[in-house]
Amino acid sequence: MSITNENLPKSMRYGLHGATAVQASTTLARFSSVNGTTFTPTGSNEIRIRISANGFMQTEKHYMHFQLTTATADAVIDTSAGCVFDRMTIEANGSIVEQISNFGLYTAIRENYNNDVNDIYKKLTESGCGGLAVKNDVTAIAQAAMAGAAVTNAEVKAVTDAAHAANNGKLFPAEKSAAGEFITAGHSKHFVVQLESGLLKNSLKKALPDSLTELELVLRLAPNAQALASAGAATYQIDNPTFYCPVMQILNGDVMASYRSVVAQEGVMWSGITAKSYINAVPLAAGTKTLQINDRSISCLGMVTALRVATADSTNAIYSNGSFGYTDVDSTDKITEFHYSLNGTSFPASNIKLSVADNGLNLGRAVEETLKALSKHGEDYSKSTICKNQCVKQFDATYAASPATNGLDVPRGLFSVDLKKMSDDGLRMVGYNSAQNSSPSVLELDCTVALAAACTATTFCIVESFYQMSPNGDLSSAM
Repeated sequence: MSITNENLPKSMRYGLHGATAVQASTTLARFSSVNGTTFTPTGSNEIRIRISANGFMQTEKHYMHFQLTTATADAVIDTSAGCVFDRMTIEANGSIVEQISNFGLYTAIRENYNNDVNDIYKKLTESGCGGLAVKNDVTAIAQAAMAGAAVTNAEVKAVTDAAHAANNGKLFPAEKSAAGEFITAGHSKHFVVQLESGLLKNSLKKALPDSLTELELVLRLAPNAQALASAGAATYQIDNPTFYCPVMQILNGDVMASYRSVVAQEGVMWSGITAKSYINAVPLAAGTKTLQINDRSISCLGMVTALRVATADSTNAIYSNGSFGYTDVDSTDKITEFHYSLNGTSFPASNIKLSVADNGLNLGRAVEETLKALSKHGEDYSKSTICKNQCVKQFDATYAASPATNGLDVPRGLFSVDLKKMSDDGLRMVGYNSAQNSSPSVLELDCTVALAAACTATTFCIVESFYQMSPNGDLSSAM
């Protein structure tokens, strides 16, 4: 057999090296709000930032920087500093090209299911996210004798030995907390967050093209109780919100001439993954709950539904964004089965059964569908930081004053279905076409025991969005 370079290890193939990069320069562009510098959820509650650059915007590396100041009461960031935004809209020439409602909840879901350990430690510093934590489960030492009576050494030893035996060898799993950065009332902290956007964080990390029309980013602030978790009635304000993004200029005239020729002939198109949200009230009585999801998308990649108490967004002492699950009572099965029905067909083909009880625990299929539905473009599964314990807890657990913030006592369980036909980063239009007919999509939940309080189900349809820049720079989208 003849030996060629193909038979050699890469460590010996010295002719194998990267191509020389085209001549270019990159600067970090800065875009400030155009409608003020101070924003509150009860006053000026919409941040408007106009974005336009002379070059290619590398939006995969974008970030929002802002100062957050609290008042009235101590509070913690609910999962991530992205919790302060209730809706994100991107407009071009007055037309909406992307809009995600219930943005704080969607950001929290992505924070928990599209993160690895390295991301957690990065975001601990940047966005004040909840980190990995172990709950200190202290065994109480009972009073050895009645008040006023003498306590012998033997009595003290007996109760301390019992406490030691109760905790000796106990394993405490490290879990991702919903309690983010703690902020004392009246203090301010600076945060950096990336926005979950199909346009900005598109599927193949494409830069926004040169000569693109001006974009307007509109961020609506979430109400105080929705954004922060607090034992009191904490309020907040945002100062100096700024959008940063690297902008690259190609300095080779031939390359730019070729690029402009292609744009003049056919424009530029790219795609990203975004979300549409739908909210349903869930009746209290036991029985089958049928929730309508009137989605019309040309490529729906999956659906994920978060079940929460109806008052979550208006209650201070609840993790509005970071708590969603399968039961409102610990270790008690409430919703035991679910499936989605699209155009009269069940997805998945057989119902997914659920149980949070120790005897009969059944979470595997539900988690499997969630990890597939929330996977990034071309990937089979998402990178989750959620463990089993965080699926079986009750979703109405309340915040307590620091340090007992109950950040590990809230669940992250979702009702999900994966609708992708295949996972391949070289293919698009791989989802279910829910726009092909007028039949409603529904989620059916079998509730064997009535929920304790009124609840809402927020469904995010994860969809492909296709962005087109015309030869004159106008931007449009289809999804």
